[in-house]
Amino acid sequence: MKISAKIDYACRALLELALHWPNSTPMQVGAIAKRQKIPMNFLVHILITLKEAGYVDSIRGKSGGYVLIKAPQDIHLGEVVKSFGGLGLSDAPRKRNAHILNTVWQGVDNAVIKTINSITLEALMNRERNRGNTIMYDI
Repeated sequence: MKISAKIDYACRALLELALHWPNSTPMQVGAIAKRQKIPMNFLVHILITLKEAGYVDSIRGKSGGYVLIKAPQDIHLGEVVKSFGGLGLSDAPRKRNAHILNTVWQGVDNAVIKTINSITLEALMNRERNRGNTIMYDI
């Protein structure tokens, strides 16, 4: 399965804003791009889509930028993916009497969708924060 760059970058941008949550100070596009390694020109378009979808708001001015307007626990990855056109998983035909494997591919699609619908931005935020807390021992 391939995830489009738009979906990946949108999730990264939301994650960065979630890590800044609940701070109401806007994050500048350049800071988001740098921290999440997203091309700046691409990020601007993604943030516009995220704003239209109701996830972020933009603040104008010298110290402007973007803020998350939904709580991280209320944002599910499945919703974000849908905002960017979905995953387009299997393209096997869905005809009546189609090949038996089509039911397998449909089951895989359903499992992926169920998984991404169950993951919140808050869960990703917690994973990211805990990632640096791993203790390593050398023997």
